[in-house]
Order: sequence, then structure tokens, then C-alpha cells
Amino acid sequence: MKKLLFVLAFTFIGQQAFSQIYIVTIGGWEIGGCNQYNPNAEYTLTKVSPSGVQTHTCIPRSVTEGALISLSQELNSITSQGYKLIETSYSEGSSSGGGLMIGLGVNDEAAFIFAIP
Repeated sequence: MKKLLFVLAFTFIGQQAFSQIYIVTIGGWEIGGCNQYNPNAEYTLTKVSPSGVQTHTCIPRSVTEGALISLSQELNSITSQGYKLIETSYSEGSSSGGGLMIGLGVNDEAAFIFAIP
């Protein structure tokens, strides 16, 4: 009986540990169908929740048009649920930021991984 209880507890904890990851990526406008009339105006921010639901949000491409505001709001909505940022990845050859996550605009090849600690 103790072994069965241990196996059930371990299975439950293991399942919870693997299902608590939130992934956010920034990609081109064509992913979410953002601003088809001016493809250089927006990026698509894609969020994948722990339950596997994928949502797309259009965000401005440049800081002067509010890119950081939109990005901050989306990332803050995840952290307000108790998630912590554990990994940030971005392309080093980006033309928009010169190898930085944020330059004159937001990098279109960035990923953020959040998890419950």
C-alpha cells in the first residue's frame, strides 16, 4: 500500500512539473496575419499556455510605436499568474536590434520560457 501511494504521489508531482511551462515567441507578421497591408509594421507574439492553447497577438515593430508597451503587458500578464522567467533566447544576427533583444525595435526571433518555481 505504501508503494502504491508513493507511485501515485510521484506521478502526480511529475505530471505537474512538466505541465507548468509557458512559452512566448516573437515572429513575423505572417504567423498571425498581422497588418497584411504593411508587413513591416508589426510582429506576431505567440503564447503557448501549459494546457497547450496557442494564441497570437499583433505587436508594433518599433519602440516608438509602442512595441515595449505591448511586450511588457503580455509578459506581465504571465508573471502575474505566478510564472517566473527562466530562459530568454534571441537571434544574434537580427537586423532590427543589431544582435540585441531591444534596439530601435523588438527582435523578431525571440523566445521567452516561463515556469512555476
